[in-house]
Amino acid sequence: MDARQQSSRGRFPILWATWAVVRLKVAGLAFVSMIAVVALLAMSMYAGRFESTATVFVDAPRSGLVLDPDAAVRMRGVEIGRVAAVEPHADRVRLRLELDPELLRMVPENALVDIRSTTVFGAKYVHFVSPAAPSPRSLAPGALVRAESVTVEFNTLFQRLSTVLAKVEPGQLNATLAALSAALQSRGELLGDLLARADATLRLLNPSLPQLGRDMAATAEVTDVYADTAGELLRTVDNATVTGATVADRAADLDEMLLNVVGLAETTRAVLTESEQPLATAVRLLRPGSALLNEYRPALRCVITGIASVMPLAEAIFGGMVPGAVFNTNFMLASEPYQYPEDLPKVNATGGPDCSGIDQRTPGAHADYVVTDTSEGALFVPSTSARLHADPPTVFEIFFAGLPGVARR
Repeated sequence: MDARQQSSRGRFPILWATWAVVRLKVAGLAFVSMIAVVALLAMSMYAGRFESTATVFVDAPRSGLVLDPDAAVRMRGVEIGRVAAVEPHADRVRLRLELDPELLRMVPENALVDIRSTTVFGAKYVHFVSPAAPSPRSLAPGALVRAESVTVEFNTLFQRLSTVLAKVEPGQLNATLAALSAALQSRGELLGDLLARADATLRLLNPSLPQLGRDMAATAEVTDVYADTAGELLRTVDNATVTGATVADRAADLDEMLLNVVGLAETTRAVLTESEQPLATAVRLLRPGSALLNEYRPALRCVITGIASVMPLAEAIFGGMVPGAVFNTNFMLASEPYQYPEDLPKVNATGGPDCSGIDQRTPGAHADYVVTDTSEGALFVPSTSARLHADPPTVFEIFFAGLPGVARR
């Protein structure tokens, strides 16, 4: 200690004594603060406060009783982040997750989420589950994933069981258990066999559960349809009730009608029995004519259609619908008289009936001419010379001239 310090202490002894005491306290406070800062930094580094994170949201029906902030987020057993916050959202719960950006790339975009517990009474954690067909793209920051599966806690089960047991009377429960014990006594083997058969039945039913679910969904739709038409169905039932009452009131008339129907059936049976052979003969005779009509049905339809289209012209020619008729009389040029054998009829046409488009004729167009091997193929050439037949042939000679015993003129 130099002379200057000694002189200062000599002049300010109280100040130097106070500084000696305070200096130790300040040093102790600085040391404690340094330790606190180091501990805080260590805890922050352990909690990952200085690490960059990616935020992902999970929407769940509930979070459970033991899911708190800082809960772990895992995938395939590897911790990839933590739960930053648990917030209510409408009637559901929304979890805000802070995940490691590097590990987030390993989570597929279509990953499933459920909330599990580590042990029976342990805390819950968020578990990402890779689907059967994972997406090649990874989950993006800010994505919202829906979680439909939340493990039920045992304390929740105990709470529900306590609620049920609070409403059960011990005496009645004892009587029920005693009756159940008496019923199952000495029947353990039968009960085991029943459970084994039930297990086999359920194994057979298990592959059909998806179809059963679809059937139940379809049943719900059908039930909705019936619910929408319930009013009409009830009115139908009311109408059926009225109809049933009418039938009940007219039971005697209905019995009489049925008796008359039975009598008519007996009479009809007798008539048909007596006329069985004539009816069969009539049907057999009608068959050729019906076959011919069936063959010429296109031409018959054309004839009827043509007559219907010509009727307005015919009505105009004959005066329409007024009484009387209108005629236009004149002398027409005729053809040569019948000559044998040149004018003999020839029936050698083939091809069946033909309509020639009479019902689809374009106005102003000429009708189609069908060439056939008949005597009608020659064009009509009218005779322009006036001729008087003093001794014309008879009809008999026209038809039978040239046959044995019939002279030809």
